[in-house]
Amino acid sequence: MKILIITDSHGNMGKIYDIITQENPNIIIWTGDHSWDGEECSFAFPNIKFYIVRGNCDVFDRNFNDNEIVDIDGVRILITHGHLYNVKKEMHTLETIAEKYKVDAVCFGHTHIPYYKEKNGIKYFNPGALKDNRYGVLTIKNKELTFNYKDIK
Repeated sequence: MKILIITDSHGNMGKIYDIITQENPNIIIWTGDHSWDGEECSFAFPNIKFYIVRGNCDVFDRNFNDNEIVDIDGVRILITHGHLYNVKKEMHTLETIAEKYKVDAVCFGHTHIPYYKEKNGIKYFNPGALKDNRYGVLTIKNKELTFNYKDIK
């Protein structure tokens, strides 16, 4: 299972279409800030499953939630933008939420800085901002998760 992870797109639709076409994912996780970019892409790529949450720049978005917990091939993933958990200053709050909900991984954004950490069996991944030419790819095989950072050339 190949999952594209996009955050903080801030309206860069040309980049987004190119990445989706190039990566050809099974699923796209969109962690907010311009959630409507994700929604637009979901119409353009109807054969790809999208999981979208809103971020701090999505205050008028009433179509999506702030958080989602999804099960993909038996792997529980918390999807959030991260602004509600103060991820620009600390990770403890997000880690507490992840442990409370017994997820295997957390995909988030907000900081615009790539981040990966494993703590207490939970993997935390932020691909960095698409507006800064960064995105991520998650591969799930036999419940094993492999996260990769990608840069748009």
